[in-house]
Amino acid sequence: MVEHDRKARLAQAILDNRAQRRDGLPDELFGEFAWDALLHLFIADAASQRLDGHMLAERTFCPPSVMQRWLIFMSKNELVVGDGDGDLSDLLTLSAKALAAIEVYLDRTSDMAKSIFSSHA
Repeated sequence: MVEHDRKARLAQAILDNRAQRRDGLPDELFGEFAWDALLHLFIADAASQRLDGHMLAERTFCPPSVMQRWLIFMSKNELVVGDGDGDLSDLLTLSAKALAAIEVYLDRTSDMAKSIFSSHA
């Protein structure tokens, strides 16, 4: 659980960093709604919370109609559980497949950061 919490903190740092891009730059440059939604669901999982599509749309600055299409896509690709028809009120969770893929990504990101900063020490 400690390792999952560490990865959740890294996922939150990635989201925070991505949000900072909006300072001084047009929102239209940033539209990775599905990726941000997956990270938010990963963080929610670590906190034993569940989010619905409305919450994800709000947290990702995504129009609800667009989030609805992404949820259908992510459900069909077995990344999200709890939604198959795009109902934004459904509580959502990541599938085991998505959890594993995000954990691999976060491990690699952490390893890259360690490599960069240890070589400049």
